[in-house]
Amino acid sequence: MVLSLRTKLTASIVVVVLVMGVVSTIVGTRLFGGSLVREVQRNVEHDLDTAELVYETRLGAIDTYVRFVAGEPRVARALRTGSVQDLLALLTERREAWELDLLTATDARGVVIARSRADAETGDDVSADQVVSRTLSTRRPVAGTVLVDLDELEAESPELAEQARMRVLETPHARPSDRSVLEEGMLLKAAAPVVADGELVGTIYGGVLLNQRRDIVDQVKETAYKGETWKGKDIGASTIFQDDVRIATNVLTADGNLAFGTRVSQEVYDRVVGAGGHWIARAFVVDEWFITAYEPIRDLDGNVVGILSLGVVAGKFDALRSRSVWTFAIVSVAGMILALIVASVLSGGIVRNVRDLAAASQEIAQGRTDARVEVRPGAADEITELAQTFNTMAQSIAERDAQLQENARKMTESKKLATLGQLAAGIAHEINNPLGGIVMYSHMLREDLKDAQNRENVEKIGHQADRCKKIVKGLLDFARQTKPERTESNINHVLKEGIALVMHQAMFRNIEIENDHTPSIPLVDIDVTQMEEVFVNIILNAAQAMDGKGKITTVTRLAPDNSYIEIVISDTGPGISKEHVDKIFEPFFTTKEIGRGTGLGLSTAYGIVERHHGSIRVESEEGKGTSFFIRLPIPEAAPEM
Repeated sequence: MVLSLRTKLTASIVVVVLVMGVVSTIVGTRLFGGSLVREVQRNVEHDLDTAELVYETRLGAIDTYVRFVAGEPRVARALRTGSVQDLLALLTERREAWELDLLTATDARGVVIARSRADAETGDDVSADQVVSRTLSTRRPVAGTVLVDLDELEAESPELAEQARMRVLETPHARPSDRSVLEEGMLLKAAAPVVADGELVGTIYGGVLLNQRRDIVDQVKETAYKGETWKGKDIGASTIFQDDVRIATNVLTADGNLAFGTRVSQEVYDRVVGAGGHWIARAFVVDEWFITAYEPIRDLDGNVVGILSLGVVAGKFDALRSRSVWTFAIVSVAGMILALIVASVLSGGIVRNVRDLAAASQEIAQGRTDARVEVRPGAADEITELAQTFNTMAQSIAERDAQLQENARKMTESKKLATLGQLAAGIAHEINNPLGGIVMYSHMLREDLKDAQNRENVEKIGHQADRCKKIVKGLLDFARQTKPERTESNINHVLKEGIALVMHQAMFRNIEIENDHTPSIPLVDIDVTQMEEVFVNIILNAAQAMDGKGKITTVTRLAPDNSYIEIVISDTGPGISKEHVDKIFEPFFTTKEIGRGTGLGLSTAYGIVERHHGSIRVESEEGKGTSFFIRLPIPEAAPEM
């Protein structure tokens, strides 16, 4: 039988479509599924970095709080004089303000003097504690993750011991264990030495109990997944393990309860706790499969005491991969059926679309997240739906990758600024010595000179060198808090001096400065140099915000009850957005372009005003300018000028 050319062509196309349908289904599914799993695992790994950053940030905050308390002069006085009640009141106030679970003071031997809870025990020896013993031996602050037995927690607070005493639940895939209750609690803990006149007089230690605490894991989940859900449940979850037991988690059991007390699978435990490695793969979590990442939590001795983990529900991606397989299959079958009718036209389009999708999948697998599949305008077939789904997924991956890169950039910038702060402090120390010599020799030279003009010039040298010393001293304000050298001063004069320091700069050429100063205003007890720095910082920021054109108004006035004076510095600039106003005094926060500011000026100003027992706040509205309000207390019976 002789077959027609049409039949041959149709048969050939049907065979090609059949073969291509099968091949494209297999290849496309493998490429798509493999790249999808790899991308999800890569994103989970990046999200684990976020979890570690949140965890370390919380530990760093506790370390900062403890150092702050240890550095307060009244703490050293209380430890030297034995003023337990004053110390107890201070510890209680700081613990409640900073939401710590414990804050305790010991003497130089490690014996507890006072705890921040009034009914807590004292007199016990904690010198063997990991952080306290290291602080006593090195006289340096120490912070880390530690395990504390229930007796020690009971001494701090019965409630903490009860919070740590968690039931250990039977969990599928977990390693065999006969434990029924945890006998230890896991703490983020820090200690710092208290030194007076070069002598170690005691320590301050504090911490947060992680058992049954959700704030850290909830912050990790919100940061990584931003409330994303699937089938009515959160798509992501984060957990902190003590050994292999979940002590802090937002993973839910089948009945909707938090999975406190459940345990990690033996496979993960052997890899992370047993071998001290990382795990990034599918894992069975309580009663559901997740794509997870785990890393060990180590104590100060380097021992693995727990696990930090997070993951996303695997079901969503399994469903997406399954749907992709079905989509490929349907497309292939539809192609073969349509090939019998209009084989030459439709087969080419189907093959072309499948090839485009495979090529885009390969590009994403190779890290090019900008790959997209072209969607024909007005098309509404299965391949188009798959292409749109693929493009949506690729866009999501690209956005997540961009966000992670931005977070990494910000972390790098923060570390760089911290290093610059240390470098500035070191340079300041080195410059102080030659400046001191300049000041000393200028005074000696002035005494030897007879000519009035020469004496005046040398006096100017000494005056400018003194100014340099004060400016260098200001460099230390970011690296450490400098105690103000206060004198009773007229704030009007100080403000005018600050204005005079900047008004001759080029950017002030087209800026009008209007002063409304109360003539008879009480003297205030301030460090003139530091307060000038505050005013100069605010005025320079205003000038930069106005781009050198506008009006700056300064006002000084006395409070109605004569308890403080208020300084107001306003500008006619573009204002500050609402979401930025609350962050304006945070260290490293800036709205300036990269390279034009470090975000330290206003945080330094805030610290200076705080150390003067004053307050500073900002009011701003976009398009209507910004005003800074500074209040400084008036000493009792202060004279007026």
